[in-house]
Amino acid sequence: MEQLTIFEGATPAQQEALSMHYEIVAAAQAAATSLQDLGRKLKRMRDTGRYKDLGFDSFGAYTESAVGIRQRQAYTYITVVEKLPAQLIEENADAGVTKLALLAKLLPEDREEIAGDGLAKITVAELQKLIEEKNGMAEQLSMLQDAPPAAEVEAVDAEQAIQEAVEKAKEETEREVREQLQAEKDRAVAEAVDRAREEAKREAAAQAKEEADRRVKQAEEKAAGKLEAARKQAAEEARREQEEHYQAVLAEKEQAAQAARERAEALAKQMQLAGSPEGTRFALLFDDLQQKAGGLMDMLENLLEEEKTDAAQKYKTALVGALRALIQQVEEVGT
Repeated sequence: MEQLTIFEGATPAQQEALSMHYEIVAAAQAAATSLQDLGRKLKRMRDTGRYKDLGFDSFGAYTESAVGIRQRQAYTYITVVEKLPAQLIEENADAGVTKLALLAKLLPEDREEIAGDGLAKITVAELQKLIEEKNGMAEQLSMLQDAPPAAEVEAVDAEQAIQEAVEKAKEETEREVREQLQAEKDRAVAEAVDRAREEAKREAAAQAKEEADRRVKQAEEKAAGKLEAARKQAAEEARREQEEHYQAVLAEKEQAAQAARERAEALAKQMQLAGSPEGTRFALLFDDLQQKAGGLMDMLENLLEEEKTDAAQKYKTALVGALRALIQQVEEVGT
């Protein structure tokens, strides 16, 4: 069964129609004990045409789609409440709406007779046959008692034809007016629905943009936080690596200095210069000179191995000249 809901901005007529619909659904659920209530509410919905405010073109489409009962069954309920007394319906509700609708085809005195015999005890087929028999007898009796003279019949027929023509014209006019009003109402509803949809789209777009902006801002803030954390971590790691490098270089320098001191002390003993600060310093400087001279010799040998003879000869000549100049300077000290 189709579920009906009213949308925002509904007209009072649509709100009233939906309220009536909810009452009908509730009555249908309790039809076994509330047959009259259901019939009256269905009749009201049909007579007022409020089902059109719910978007249905016909009463039958409304009952079948929204209420869950066939159009014929809905009209059966309406027929029962229109033609039978409330007390008779209450007393025979257990017989079912189908039998009550058949009972409504009889004259009041015949209804009481059949209902009094126990309407729930006979079948629908038996009730149908009984009704046809009683209606046939009543029709024959009525024709014999009420047959008017021929002239009177013609006059009555003419008057009836005029009355029927007037009624038909009236019905046509009313129908055209209702259709025109309904068309205007449907157009107004459609325009209201379109406006509501457009407004909903705009609101949804604005909310989506706001949500997107918020997420972008959160992502940017999160990325900035991660970048700052990474920068701090990198700086800390760089500082730690620099500190470790500094400590390693310092340890290497200390080891080299210690080794140099040990070589100087050994050299000083060999040169018989130990025992004084000047002797130790001389030995250190002499060791440094030997280290650098050894480096120069290694350089010359590498050039010769690489077959860079011209460069090796050039640097060798320069080194020999420098050493001779140094020897001369040493010999001139103290003279």
